[in-house]
Parts: sequence; C-alpha cells; structure tokens
Amino acid sequence: MDATTEPLRMRLTDRDAWEVVDSDSVVEGVDLLKNRPSSTEQIGALDGRAAAYFVVGRASYFITTNARYVPLLPPIDPKQIMVRRDMRYGPDDPVLWPHLYSQTYCHLAAIPKAPKSSRNLRVMWWNPRLEDFVCPASGLTVTRGLGRLCFEKLSQISTLAHSLLDDYEKYLVSLNGTTPPPLLPKLAQTLRLSLERLRIPSTYARMQLGVVCVQREYLELSGLLAYMTKYKPRLEGVEDADAKPSVPDDCIGCFTEDPRLAQMFWRACLPCWLIRPLRAFADEMIWKVVKPFEAADFLEMLPAPGYVPVPATERLEQRLSLLHTCTHSTPWYRDPFAIAATDNTSVASSSTASTSSVVTASGSLTAHSHMTGHLVGGSSRGGHASGGKGHGFSPYATARQAAKAAKPPNPAAKPGRDKFKPLERFEMPTSITPWTEALAAIDQSIPPACGPDRPQYYVLPEPALILSSDDEFRRRFLLHHYCMLRDALMFRLTDRDVRPQPLTTQEWRDVLQGKLVKQGKHGSRAETRSSIVEDLLCPALQACGISGLKDFPVAPNAVPAMNVHFAKELLWELAEMSFRYEFLALDSRASQRKRPDECRKCFAGDGLVGLDFRESQRGLAALALEERMPYLLGMARLMCDWIVPCPRPPEIDETPGRPISTLDRREMHKFERRVASYYTQSFYELFGRAAIIPMRLEHEIGS
Repeated sequence: MDATTEPLRMRLTDRDAWEVVDSDSVVEGVDLLKNRPSSTEQIGALDGRAAAYFVVGRASYFITTNARYVPLLPPIDPKQIMVRRDMRYGPDDPVLWPHLYSQTYCHLAAIPKAPKSSRNLRVMWWNPRLEDFVCPASGLTVTRGLGRLCFEKLSQISTLAHSLLDDYEKYLVSLNGTTPPPLLPKLAQTLRLSLERLRIPSTYARMQLGVVCVQREYLELSGLLAYMTKYKPRLEGVEDADAKPSVPDDCIGCFTEDPRLAQMFWRACLPCWLIRPLRAFADEMIWKVVKPFEAADFLEMLPAPGYVPVPATERLEQRLSLLHTCTHSTPWYRDPFAIAATDNTSVASSSTASTSSVVTASGSLTAHSHMTGHLVGGSSRGGHASGGKGHGFSPYATARQAAKAAKPPNPAAKPGRDKFKPLERFEMPTSITPWTEALAAIDQSIPPACGPDRPQYYVLPEPALILSSDDEFRRRFLLHHYCMLRDALMFRLTDRDVRPQPLTTQEWRDVLQGKLVKQGKHGSRAETRSSIVEDLLCPALQACGISGLKDFPVAPNAVPAMNVHFAKELLWELAEMSFRYEFLALDSRASQRKRPDECRKCFAGDGLVGLDFRESQRGLAALALEERMPYLLGMARLMCDWIVPCPRPPEIDETPGRPISTLDRREMHKFERRVASYYTQSFYELFGRAAIIPMRLEHEIGS
C-alpha cells in the first residue's frame, strides 16, 4: 500500500493500541525487577508501577513511571516541524504525545489523554472524512465543492467546546480581578474563532483544517484550565482529598530527568516518566517491565503533500511557540462599511491596478484588471463611496439631477417601498414589535447627520428586496437565486484574501437576477454593476476549482416551488447576519473603537455567519422578556460609549449597572424599547438608511 492510498493512522482512541505487553526484565545484566514489591501500594514517587528501557546511541536508559504504560520520547526533527497528512503536527505536537517538561509551558502535562472508552470526548481525536463533508444538493448552489462539517459531528464538537468555554468564564469570575495567565484568554479566543469557522461554508481541505484547529485548541485550553484549577494547587502543596498519587489522572503527562519534578508530579497525580541511565539503577522498586509505546504506532507520520515544513530549532519552547503560531486562528471579520466609506474603487484596487478572475459571457474564468477610481468613465465605482463627489465625479451629474427633479411625477409609477416599515409577506419571518416600532418612529423629515442622498450600501441583500414584488413567481425566482449564491457570498465575507464589499440595492438586485457577466455599454452604470457582480463569486469559484457556471441564471421552468418554512429560515438568517454586521459597523463608527468580541456577546451564539436556526428563538428573539434582557443589557453597555447626534435615553445610562432582578416587567419593556429606538435612530444618523433589524422564527425548526 503506497502513501497515497494508505489510510490515516491516528489510533490514539483505539482500545487495542494501548494494550501493555510485558518485556524482559534483565537488561545488560541488570535485573529491573530485583526490588519488586509485593503490591503497587508500596511504590513511591521515584519507583515504577511500570518501567521500560531504551538505547540512544551507545547509552542505555530506563524509565520509571506512576502510569501503567511507558511511551518513548517523540521522534522529532530538530530543524523543522511539519504538518502531517491528517492536518495535525504528529509527534511534534505535545497535545498528541508527551514531551519533555517545559517550565514555560508547564500545563502541557495536564492535557487530556486520548480516552479508550469515553465516547463523549473521543471526537477531539477523530479524523474527518469525506463523508463528513456535507454540500448543498444539486441545483441549490452555484459553488459545487463548498460545504460544511456534518451536523452530528459539529454538534458534538460544539457542545464540548462551549462547555469548556463556560468553565473558562467561571474561572475568570473566580479570580476576582486577578489577571489570568496570558495564554489562557488567547487560547479561549482562538477556540471561539475556530469554532465559528466550522459553521462557515468552506472547501473540504479547509474543513479538515478547521476541525483539527478546534480539537487542538480545545485540548490545550482544557489542559491549561485543569492545571490552574486542579494541578497547580497540588504542586504547591495544597491538600486535595481526591488526589491518589498511586493512580495518576488520565492526562498526557511529560518526561523529565529531574527526580524532584517527578516527586511533585507524583503528588499532583500527573503521569510523569523519569529517565535515568541504566547504570544508575539501584534501589528503585519496579512492579512491571513493559515494551514502550512508539509514537509512529499511534500517530500519522507521513507529511501532508503541498505543505512546506516550518523551520525550527531543537529548543522545546521555541517549537511550542511555533506550533501556536501555525495553528492560531485570527479574527477574519473586517468592517465592509468602513471600506465603502473610505475607498472609491470597486472590489480590488491598489495604487495602480489589480488582477482578478471574472466570469465571462461564455461561462469560463478569465482575467481582467480593475483600474483605480481616478479614471473617469472606467469600470470602477468612482464616487459611489463618497456620495458621488470624489474620484470619478461627473460635472454633469448636478444638471442631470436637476432635470430629473423638474420632471412632473409619473402617475403610473409604482410608489417606492417604505424601508422603515416591515414588509407584509407570508414568506417573511415574524417581526419583533419593539424593533419595528422603533424603526417606524424615526423622523425622516430631518436629513440624517451623514447627509442627504448618501449611497445606501448593504453587506448582504436586504431580505425585503427578495420579496418586494407582488409577483409570486418573481419572489420564488429571487429567493432561489439567493439560495444558490448563499454559500459563495458567505465564503467571500470570511475570506481573508478578499476585501469585503457592500453593494447598493440596485447592485444586489442585479446579483439576485443573475446578471453575472458584463452587460451594457462601455463605461455605463450597467457595465460597472455587472463587473462588480462577477467579482463576488470569483473567490468561491476559484477555491472549488470551478472554471464555469452551469444552470445560472436559472431557467424559469426550473425554479422550484416555495417551501414557506424554508423561505422563512433563509430570510431570517439573511436578516440576522445583516443585523449583526451592521451592529458591529455602527458600534465601530459610533464609539471609534474596534471591539467585535464585545459586540458578538450581544447575539445568541456569538457568530456572524453560518448561524444556527435555533438562534432565531434565542437572544433578542427569545419569547421570554427575561431571556432577552442579558443581550439588551450587553448592547446598552456598548451604547454608553457611542457619540452620535441623537440623544441617548437616560435608561441606557442608568439601567446597565442594575441587576436584572431589580427591574420589574414594565421597566424591562421600557428599556427594550429605548435600546431598539436608540439603535435604529443612531444607524439612520450615521448610515442614512433604515437598519436591518432582528426577526424571529415561530415555526418548529426543521419542520
């Protein structure tokens, strides 16, 4: 069997792999069992419940331990670390195999050891397979190849991770203001970010990497938290009635050559393997001599093709620091509205020009360059971001606007939709009364502080845009197109290599209509909009290796009938993602601070993309007012830092400092209305349009 067909060999959770095999007790004339006691209860810290011997070069060593088995030191290349075929770092990673003790990373010994029987925790050493990668059904996406981890495994991993993060938050509270170890909040934050990425559409390779990152961060955070709360006090001499030194806990442990450290770990009930030269064997009591386990029998050792090894030294601390860098998850969120406000170009711009792939009329991928916005009449969106007065501003624009205003109204024209009122359609999710009332109460007779006629950008299509038509077929058509584009749009939002780009209502209308190739005269608005639409799909298409689109736009006779519950769920997710992005953008602009992590705590589930539909009945959308209050209070605490033209209600300044238990229902209802009103008014003042507000699903999810 060659390297390409051999199955992955991660066997840490295999029961049979941990079967201990006895070995000869006499080595080079030394009998390791000559002092064997009558029972293991007589064994002390420097003795061995189990022991093994090994040879390095020409020197022989023996290992004693308080555990029932003995591993060998991990085989590492002192000049590099490398990712293996299972996307892990094999024996280079102390999360998977014990290493020498490190004073800098002393918590590594407390990391959970792969269980032999605990089904609950086994998923943290599980290898994702292709059948665990779920993609939308054929005909429901334009990006064949983007998918997610299957719900069963995602649920298992998420449940464990959220439980650990809850324990972490409780530990922070127990510190009473004392600063935790710097690595602790870093690992917790990285775990949150990696967990969110598992909910985002990705390629199979990215899904694999995402699962492995969550697993590794979970295990190390679990070890560090256990070390701080349980093992560190024991090491410092604090009495613990649960400690049984003769039976160490099921942790990964560490190697050491220091007898003093072995004694401390014996007292703390942490597995420790004490290495000594065979010639030093004298009075040690050893119960059993066993064959040592080798990392190659448990871990994937073959390197992953296409991944360059990371240069390293043999110094353990430096290697561990490199591992943290290699597996660290960084925030992917960037404010699309901030870029729209400062950038006069379309999708990709630089001081000269940039090249990107676009979908041509023939459906194949080709390359073209977007010129920067100082070229008047080109294909860039010059002037859009600055309200039409910047690079690319036409001196005839004012005359055209004046002529348009002088025309008498067309009596046959359909009145525009009022975006400050909810759209009444049976396909729409349920409106939340305090938020719809707050939106409708905005005084539009006074121009917003950002100025009149400001371009109105949306990070995703406005949900009401999809359902605004009175034509039922057109609503089905646009909704089906959004369903097909949904994964590609999420992928673009979360791709670090692509600049986030909000679009105008008309541009989103073009997207939903399927205008994916250049249209219109050279330099016209239609051509500019169509070139923007092309770029929206390119990152996802390139990631999937798709060279052309099929069956898009969808033929009228291929548009499926509408499932009302499915439509509500899609539109709730769309509204909720838009609301969360807009909330972060408003907080950033109003407070002049970058604090996405604090903002995310105001939402059920914390995430921004790839939401769980069950969140539609939690957080701000919960039916019980008491369940909504913690999220409203979180929003109010952030709002206290906002500097916006509209006055802040006194309830927002006063209430966050009061416990929820001191508020009666009348006060809570009033507080909710004040928060919703202040949010919608502030958004109008700074962005010049109606905000997307949270909604609720009232049907049983999955029905």
